[in-house]
Amino acid sequence: MIAPLPQSDERQPLLSSTTAAATTTEEGLERSAWYRARRSPFAVACVVAMALFTDMVVYGVVVPILPDIVKNRLGGTPREVGLLFACYAIGLLASTPVFAILSDKYQNRRIPMMVGMLGLAVATVGFSLASNYWVLILARIGQGSAGGASWTIGLGLLADVYPPDNLGVVMGATMTANAVGFMVGPMVGGYLYEYHGYSAPFIFCAGLAILDFLCIVFIAEPEKKKVATVKVDQDEGTASGAIEQEVDGLTVHEPSTTTVVAVERTAAAITDPQHAQEILDDGLHHQVHVEKKNGTQHQADGFSSYGAMSSSTSSSHSPANDGSSSEIAGNDVSMFEIASNWTITCCLLATFVAASVFSGLEPVLPLYLEELLGAGPTQTGLIFLAAIFPTLFSSAIGYYADKVGHFYVSLLGMAIFAVATFSLSMPKTFLTFILPLALFGLGSSTILTPLLPAMADVVNKKGWNGYAKTYALYNMTYSLSMAVGPILAGFIFEDFGFWWTMVVFGIMIVVATPIIFMAQIAHVFAKWRGVSRTNDVTNA
Repeated sequence: MIAPLPQSDERQPLLSSTTAAATTTEEGLERSAWYRARRSPFAVACVVAMALFTDMVVYGVVVPILPDIVKNRLGGTPREVGLLFACYAIGLLASTPVFAILSDKYQNRRIPMMVGMLGLAVATVGFSLASNYWVLILARIGQGSAGGASWTIGLGLLADVYPPDNLGVVMGATMTANAVGFMVGPMVGGYLYEYHGYSAPFIFCAGLAILDFLCIVFIAEPEKKKVATVKVDQDEGTASGAIEQEVDGLTVHEPSTTTVVAVERTAAAITDPQHAQEILDDGLHHQVHVEKKNGTQHQADGFSSYGAMSSSTSSSHSPANDGSSSEIAGNDVSMFEIASNWTITCCLLATFVAASVFSGLEPVLPLYLEELLGAGPTQTGLIFLAAIFPTLFSSAIGYYADKVGHFYVSLLGMAIFAVATFSLSMPKTFLTFILPLALFGLGSSTILTPLLPAMADVVNKKGWNGYAKTYALYNMTYSLSMAVGPILAGFIFEDFGFWWTMVVFGIMIVVATPIIFMAQIAHVFAKWRGVSRTNDVTNA
């Protein structure tokens, strides 16, 4: 039942004093540098970057040493090496939807991230205590389970505090930290393992995870914004309306000018335009957008926390026309509905192909380098730098993708990735591995970096409240590919060798590309034909 707003001035003194007290308190808090730092988007981005950096350092540390541990210390086979690498994905796949659903349901990001980081420290210590293959399996699964928090919740945090226009650049910068972590990990892991003993790399990683836990404690939980919509009559100069949901905010309707205000505290008892504006201005961290569109209601284009995004409402569906209230908060959506969106599906398929091929290289390249060149863990860690270094340009790739289109950049990445994968089957020396590995890393980064903001853009346009669920789907797909890639590579390498492993992966990329990017390829071809016809007419 919608109750009309009071038209008297009886509540104004009480409301004014309450607002003044709240404003004074909040102004005092906002003057604190500590308060501002803990709530700044930059701090959130830094903490998320640190979390992904830590996760990838821990992941990368074991890349050059696990094959040696399984083969030389435990007497295992390449298939067992591939299975051990795949166990990370099993843990990640199991934990990702749990973290995502709980985070969106209870609207809390920090606690799951802290739990995940502590779990990462415990799992890493488990590696150092492992004395047989099955303990390594359990530690690897635990490592993957903890990683689900960093990726799912961390990316959701970025989507909470940054608008979609900047999300590509921010995620690109964050993925750069991820790339640096993966670059540092193999080098540090190989060096510590070879020169300081079996436990040294794992103790180092556990300490890094504890440090990141403290960084997560530092930031404040993003505050859920409430949305108020006020319509002011241009002729009479009065505001009136109705309170619809105290939790989500205040919605007030009148026939003409629309003022949309995102505030954290619900305003009440608005009886005149000036007083209404004063009350709304006193909201915590408010954001005001005024649009003069007679007879039409518009909502602020921006984010509210936890993926609740305001969206435009057409005039045909505005309260001014049909008497109903508009939808302000984002709509709850299931993971199945998100995955059913064709754009999201294409992103997930591209992720699966790129990640399965990249993760498939990780267990077999160290074995091949040892077999071909007698390389140890330190040399293997260094050679992996060639594949990881190009991913430092993720931020530039994200910026470019925001300008020209996410899918077109990913399509370019697929072409580079295919060439690099076939080329990796040819080198016979350390130096000749560098260029193919560099192209391999560049192609992978060019494919994956634009996909995250492309998925966020779908969520934004649909008005869904499901950032964490969307990125959970991304992580689940990535996890599945990280399970399939190493296992497939281990089987092919053991039975047919490294050359056939790379050829099979290259064929997989070539076959998948036209299926995933069918619409983009058709558009480019149509545009090319249009230009060709124009040139023909001009020449004639």
